[in-house]
Amino acid sequence: MSEIINELYEKEEEIRKFTSKLVNFSFDSLIKIGHFYYSLDEKGTNINLLKENFRKFDKVKLISERKHKNGKISHDFYYELEDGTYLVYGIAFDDKYNKPILLNGFKVDRNFKHFKKNLLKAYKKQLIG
Repeated sequence: MSEIINELYEKEEEIRKFTSKLVNFSFDSLIKIGHFYYSLDEKGTNINLLKENFRKFDKVKLISERKHKNGKISHDFYYELEDGTYLVYGIAFDDKYNKPILLNGFKVDRNFKHFKKNLLKAYKKQLIG
């Protein structure tokens, strides 16, 4: 079984429900797993760009909920940048640690609006709201 997108959230009030779980955390206070650091190197992502934008929750324009092969759930937060590209932060909320876990973070040099349109079209049944 591969990863499955369970739900997509694009409405501001739905996005706020998730970003409100992050407001008490800085980028540095998040738990980061080994895959996060591997992905930074693999994708050539500047960690400072991720740090600078993490708390700019007004840039979050889409959230997807994924179910992974191991049965765990995570959320991808899509931040639209001024130049039309976007950042993705893969975050798991795990009560065991009392902190969000940053699974992945990277910049995508493609147009976010086109990506969002195509994703919503492909997963319209998973769209909430």
